[in-house]
This record gives sequence, C-alpha cells and structure tokens, in this order.
Amino acid sequence: MDSSHGSAYLSAVPDNAACRDQLLSSPRVDMPAFPYRGCTAGRPRRGAARTGPRAHALLGANCRTISAAVTLDLGELAWAGVPCWSGRAGRWAAFTVPAAYAARYDSQVRPVMPGNPVSLKALVRVAQARARYADHGTGRNCRPTNERLAADTGLSVRTVQRADTALRLLGVATEVLRGRQRTRIERLASWRVGDRGRGWASVWALHDNPFITTVIGALSPHPAGSAFRQKSSRRETVTTDSRCRAGAATRGAARRASLDPGGTRLAAGWRADPHSPPWARRYSPAAWAHLLAGPARHGWVPRDLNQLVSDWIGVHRWVPDDPYKPIGLLGAMLAWHGDLQDRPAAADMAREAAELATHRARVADQLAELDRAAAARAAGAAALGGPGHAAARAAAAEAARRAAHRRTHIAAAETARLEAVIRAARGLDHQPDIHH
Repeated sequence: MDSSHGSAYLSAVPDNAACRDQLLSSPRVDMPAFPYRGCTAGRPRRGAARTGPRAHALLGANCRTISAAVTLDLGELAWAGVPCWSGRAGRWAAFTVPAAYAARYDSQVRPVMPGNPVSLKALVRVAQARARYADHGTGRNCRPTNERLAADTGLSVRTVQRADTALRLLGVATEVLRGRQRTRIERLASWRVGDRGRGWASVWALHDNPFITTVIGALSPHPAGSAFRQKSSRRETVTTDSRCRAGAATRGAARRASLDPGGTRLAAGWRADPHSPPWARRYSPAAWAHLLAGPARHGWVPRDLNQLVSDWIGVHRWVPDDPYKPIGLLGAMLAWHGDLQDRPAAADMAREAAELATHRARVADQLAELDRAAAARAAGAAALGGPGHAAARAAAAEAARRAAHRRTHIAAAETARLEAVIRAARGLDHQPDIHH
C-alpha cells in the first residue's frame, strides 16, 4: 500500500475490475456492467514528469525556490472512458456520494471490506475535501495526499484510505494513477528546479455513478416514486416560525440600491478587456457594480483586476475556468488583497509609463537631430548661389587656367629641349663647309 502518496488501493480488493465495479442488478433498471478504467496492478500507469511554463519563467528569472514546479503528466489517453461529474463539486459530494452509499454500500462495499467499515459522515467529509482539489468542470486531476486530506477533514489517514476505497467501490471515483515513489531521474530533475518531493500522489477522477444517475433521473419527483426511503419532516421539526411567515406577508421587498456609476464603468471596461477571464463576462456590469464600487473609488482600472487574478493564481496556483460564483470568487480575491489603495498593477503601469516617457524623449531627440541636419543641408544649398561661392568659383577657375598655361609652357620647353638634343645627336646643328 502506498499510503505515503495517497494511494488507497488495498490488497484485499481484487484486480478484477468488472467484478469490483459491476452495476447493481435492479428490478427497475437492467443495465450491463461497465469496465473499470482506472489503474490496477495488472494495468499500471506511471505518467511522465514535466515542468510547467511557470517553472521555466521562474528559472529564467534565476529563481530556484519553486514549490511543486514538476507535475506528473498522464496524457489524454489516461482519461479515456472515465466519466465526468455533472453539475458542481458540492452536488457530487452532497447528493451523488450519499445516494451511492445508500444504494450500494451494503452490497458492493461491505463484502469487499470486512472489518473496515466507513460511515456516511466520514465518507462525505472525505468526498468534500477531495472535491476541492479536482478540476471544477470535469472532476479530474484530483491529486491530494492522504496526509493533506486527513489534515483537511480532521480524520486519520487510515480512515481516509478506507473512504477512498469506498468511493471507488461505489463507482463515484476512479483512481487513474496509483501513488508511487519518484525515480532517480525524476528526483534529480525535480531537485534542479527546487522541488524536493520524493513521491507522486494518486491521481483521481471524481464522477457520477451511471446506476445512480439513471435511476434517479428516471424517477418521479414525488416521494412515493423514489427508489430510496425518504422520511417526511414532522410538524415539530419545521423551523419556520408562524410569526415570521405572517410578518413576511405584510412586509414589502426591499428597494434595490442605485448602481454605483464608478463600479459600473469599471465592470464594463473589465468585461470588454480581452485579457479578462471568460467568467468576467457571465454577468452584466450592473451585477458587478456593487462589488467593484470600492476599487473604482480608489482608481482601479481593468488591468488592476486582471493583475489581481494573476496574483491569486500565483499564490493559490489554481482558478477554475468556470467558477460556481464568480462574484464571490472576485470578492474573496479583493478580501485577500486587503488595502484597495494599493493597486495591483500600479507598479507595472508606472514602470511602463516611465519607459514610454524615456522612449518618447529619445525619439524626440532623434527628430530634433534630423531637423538640425536638414537645416544645415538647406543652408548649404542656399549658400551655393551667393557672392562668396561665386568668387570662390572664379578664383578656382583662374587657378585652373594658370595651372594649365603653366603646364603648356613646361611641355613646350621640354619638347624644344628634346628636339635640340636629337638634332645634336644627329649632327644637324653643324653643317659641312662647301667652300673647303
């Protein structure tokens, strides 16, 4: 048993998944058995250790203190054939689990776990604690350790293990991967990014039971048509006071307070921001106005709200894609942030404003330098037709003419000298005397 990493796989539980998770034979519904898609001793699953994008970003910033930077990736095939829960996590823990316990515990769980009973109260507490760690939309990727669940519920680790086994036998949870120790390569890779974990917790998928879903969905809403025994409330157990009921009839509905214009504008801008989460657009600006009135009075902008969500994710590491109550979630984020005068994105916006001002000053200097160069070129072009430039051209032409005349005289003198030398060499300069 891998008790240290969250596995609840008992040696007494047979590996025959079809026998273990076969649906109840009901006189009302005839349903075939469905195969077990989880991890068994005959079909083990190990997964691959990977680092997420956040770990790479922190490593790039030379940050070595990363908590849980390495996760175990199971791939998409691990979830093939595993159902998802319908509705919310609260409905699964408050309705699906108790209904499966009432319908299947005596026939499917008790014979397999003799001498290890688990009460409905403990089972529901463990189910509620486990549901908080699962993906909100699908019920998958539930990875808490037994020690974590024991600390959250106040129960012992052994009780948590029995409850996990009961959840699997009831058909409302699937252990996709059993907890195991990390390999040597995985430990070395984890230590390089600051993750000191030595094992992997079990990975669970929380889902509905097909038998319970089909039976309950096909039943009449009246108590007489239910497949389970329901007790009607007696007269003395009704907690509503008759005086309260009489007073409620005479009082009118409270008048709704007027919408805060600043909160409405902030909500409208936040909903229109492309960087805002999708659940921000679930409600109208009027629904967000009351909650965002305080941030709007302190000068918050949509970027501050998005930065608040990012800060929350950085600390809590998870925000559901489709929250049950987005307004309550944002209210919890604002309460966690505390001082509304401290805007989350104020530092980044001030830094970006300073960088923008520096860039604009540099561009302005470059444009001024271009203007000065253009003025100098224009002044030079205008000086080409002036008197000074004309006199310079005339002086240059006279100098060129004199140089050419001087070169001509030099060439003529050199030519005469060469002719004289040639004539002297030929003896032409001394004619013979014909009288002698």
